[in-house]
Amino acid sequence: MDYYKILGVSRNATPEEIKKAFRQKAKKYHPDINPEYSNLFKQITQAYNTLIDPEKRKRYDNSLKALEKRDFGKIVGDLIAEFLGFHTKPVRGEDITVNLEISVEEGYYGTEKSIVYKRKVKCNHCQGKGLSSNSRINLCTKCGGKGRVKKGFLEIPCIKCFGRGFIIKNPCKVCRGRGIIKKVEKKRIQIPAGLTDKQKVVVEKGGNDGLNGGDTGNLYLKIRFKKGRFILKGRDIITKIYLSKDYIKENRFISVTDIEGQSLKIEIGSTDRPTKYRIKNKGYRDYTGKRGDFIVYLIPE
Repeated sequence: MDYYKILGVSRNATPEEIKKAFRQKAKKYHPDINPEYSNLFKQITQAYNTLIDPEKRKRYDNSLKALEKRDFGKIVGDLIAEFLGFHTKPVRGEDITVNLEISVEEGYYGTEKSIVYKRKVKCNHCQGKGLSSNSRINLCTKCGGKGRVKKGFLEIPCIKCFGRGFIIKNPCKVCRGRGIIKKVEKKRIQIPAGLTDKQKVVVEKGGNDGLNGGDTGNLYLKIRFKKGRFILKGRDIITKIYLSKDYIKENRFISVTDIEGQSLKIEIGSTDRPTKYRIKNKGYRDYTGKRGDFIVYLIPE
């Protein structure tokens, strides 16, 4: 019998976390309120009395570790359970990566963007428990509440209860007992100045919610630069100017506006071929403060 599993806490849970879990379970499954849960309440009390006492907990943890080291079948069974998605311990939610296109100007100055994406969140209708007011929790008769059954030398997840050790009758109708639903999330995200191509912006706790009280994952915004008046290559900013051949022959200078809005005067030669002009330290400034060049391609038409 796994006392940590019965209370729904991790093996490194603090005494405060154990007390809090016990109070929640005791309030919900006390025989005075729900007589049908008397056996389950006894297990909850036994688990609490063992884990809250430092000496008893130490002996219990040692016996648990010894058992797990000895029982290779259980270890393999745990791996199978994880692979099949049967989780009974706290599991951190998955991270989500969203591609976000911005202009070179937005990357240079920083900007704020609205994003819409889907993520898995705790069901508000049942607070992530998968239960409704009409729900009843019964110990699984196939595995006896262990969540696993013996198959040769292996302990594999119980198919009847999906490795949880109990079966929910009349689960939450919104999430169908899963405790998690999909939600369309809308966020306004501040994009700092100086980001480079493919760099990621981290939005903590913006990913999928965890299972069984696990932490929420993160949202990662993968920055990509779209082509516009300016094109970014490394830290160099590239722009292309198309002029008639007659204009190029008749003029010695052209004016070009850089990313900061400054008008730059460039001396040109009489040519009918595309010509490249490089202006030092007028390009993109990244988050480290380093700056590239401004490259102008003059293209005769």
